[in-house]
Formats: sequence, C-alpha cells, structure tokens
Amino acid sequence: MLMDSKKPLHITAVASNLKLDYGGVHRHVDVLRNAGLLQVFDVGRSRVLSPLNIDQVRDFILKAKEFSKRR
Repeated sequence: MLMDSKKPLHITAVASNLKLDYGGVHRHVDVLRNAGLLQVFDVGRSRVLSPLNIDQVRDFILKAKEFSKRR
C-alpha cells in the first residue's frame, strides 16, 4: 500500500484501509522501521510513514510469493 502511494501515508489511514486497529499497525511499523524498511515522521500529533529501500522490499515480496506458491 505504501509502495503504491505517491505520497507518505498516516498510520491511521493505513490502519483504516487494512481494517486493523492503530495499535496493531503501530507495532508492525516499529518492526519495519527497526529493519530499515520504513521511515516515520512526526507531523503534529500524527505519524506519517514513508518507505525506504523500495527495491529491496519489492524483491522480498516477490521471493515470499514464489516461496508460498511452492508450498
């Protein structure tokens, strides 16, 4: 979802789109940020997400899909 967007997204927008609660999305965001795949900006009281290493993420997603097809 973030990779398809032309601009950074708020965590609340991601949570709403995925029909998940903010806390669950925030925990995943922390993992992705710690892995160096996502950047989080504080904008006022909101948290805005921006992907890093997009090519690396796309490669990982393709490999994961290939792996799941073989199972």
